Amino acid sequence: MTDAEAQKSSTVSSTRLRRRRRRGVLFVIGQLDHGGTESQLVLLAKELKKRGWKVEVFSLSLGGVLAEPLNRAGIPVLYGLHRPTPSTASSTSAKQDAKPSVAAKTRPSVKAMLVLGAAVASLVGRIAWTRPRAVHAFLPLTNFLGALAGRFALAPLVITSRRGLGNHQERWPRLKRMDRIANRLSHVVVANSNAVAADIAARDGYDVNRVRVIPNGLDLSRFDDIDRRRDEARRHLRLDPDDIGIAIVANLIPYKGHSDLIEAFARASQSRPTLRLFIAGQDRGIGAALTEQAQRLGIASKVQLLGMQSDVPGLLAGMDVGVIASHEEGFCNALMEKLAAGLPVVATNVGGNPEAVTGMPGCVLVEPRDPADLARGLLAVLDRLPEPSADREFRQRTMRERYSTAAMVDAYERLYLAD
Repeated sequence: MTDAEAQKSSTVSSTRLRRRRRRGVLFVIGQLDHGGTESQLVLLAKELKKRGWKVEVFSLSLGGVLAEPLNRAGIPVLYGLHRPTPSTASSTSAKQDAKPSVAAKTRPSVKAMLVLGAAVASLVGRIAWTRPRAVHAFLPLTNFLGALAGRFALAPLVITSRRGLGNHQERWPRLKRMDRIANRLSHVVVANSNAVAADIAARDGYDVNRVRVIPNGLDLSRFDDIDRRRDEARRHLRLDPDDIGIAIVANLIPYKGHSDLIEAFARASQSRPTLRLFIAGQDRGIGAALTEQAQRLGIASKVQLLGMQSDVPGLLAGMDVGVIASHEEGFCNALMEKLAAGLPVVATNVGGNPEAVTGMPGCVLVEPRDPADLARGLLAVLDRLPEPSADREFRQRTMRERYSTAAMVDAYERLYLAD
C-alpha cells in the first residue's frame, strides 16, 4: 500500500469512526427567552444540526420565543413543565439585580422542589432513552440539574458551561454549593472567556487548567452589508447628518448599567449637543425609571428607548459609537456585535470585555459603576471622530478572524468527540 493509499484509508476510517460516535447532543437550559446565553445555544444547536448531529434541547421552563427557530430547524424542544417563581427564575438565569429581592432569599416551596425533581427525573429518562454522546448544560441551576441527571443516566460526556462571573453566588448563596457540585460531576467545564475561567478557579477552587475556554461565536453574515445600510438606518432613526448616534444593546436589567450610561451621556452632552442615545433591549422592569432619569437630567429628547430589536445590525448600521456599561459580564455578545459592525466601543473593564477589545483601535475601557469615567471614555472616543476608515475595517476583519460561528462550532465538535 502506498503512502497516499494509507493516508486515504486512515481518513476513511477516521470519518467512519466520527460518524459512529456522532450520536447526538442534548442541551439543557433554564428557559428559551431572549438572552445572550440562550442565543448562543440556539446558534450552536442549529449549526450542529446542519453538520449532521442529532440535537435536542431540554428547557426547564415552558415557552420562550427562541423555541421557534429551534423548531424551524427541526430540533426537538422538550420541557420540564416548570413555571418559574421569582426565586427560581433568578437562580435559573442568574441575571438579575445585584441586590437580591426578598423572594430570592426565601427557600423554594415544596411544590417547586417537587416540580424540579420531576424535571430531573424526566431528563434522566430522556438521556437513558436517547443515549446522546454529550449532555451539555448552561447557567447555574440547570448546570447542577443537567450534571446530576447526566451522571445518573450514565451519559458518556457531561459538560457544564459557565457564561459569566460568579456574582450570582453572592446574591443566592445556595448556588455556590450547586456550582461546586456541578463542577465535580462534570467531565468538562467550559468557560466563554479567560476571565470566567479564572473566576471559576478563584471562587470554586477549581483547577483553571481543567477549564476549557471556547469563546462565543457570532453569525457574522448578518453584518455583510452593514456599511451599505447606514443612510437608510439613519433616516429611519431620524438622525440629522451632524448627529452622533450612540447605542447600547442590552436588556433593561440594573446590572447592565443603563442608569450609569444615561448620567454619563448627560455629562458628555454638555459639550457635545448633537449626541443621541439609543437604548435597545427588552424592558425587565426599569424602563420607566430610566425615562424619568433622562427627564430629570434634561436629556429626554435625546434618549430613545427602542425596546427589543429583531434587526440589531440594522440599528448599529446607523450608529457612530457603541457602549457596554455592564457591572459584570462573562463574554458579551452585544460587544461582539458592535465591533463586528465596525463601531468604536466604550466598554466597562469587567469579565471578558478586555479580551474582546484588546488591540482594537478607537476602543476605550472604563471603570464599572462610574458615570464620570464612562463620560470620560465617551468623550475620548468622540474626540477621534471622524476616525480613519482603516480602523473600522480592522475591527470588522478582526472579529471575523476571532469569533466566527464556524470556529466556535469546530471547537465544540472537537470537545464532543474527544475521548
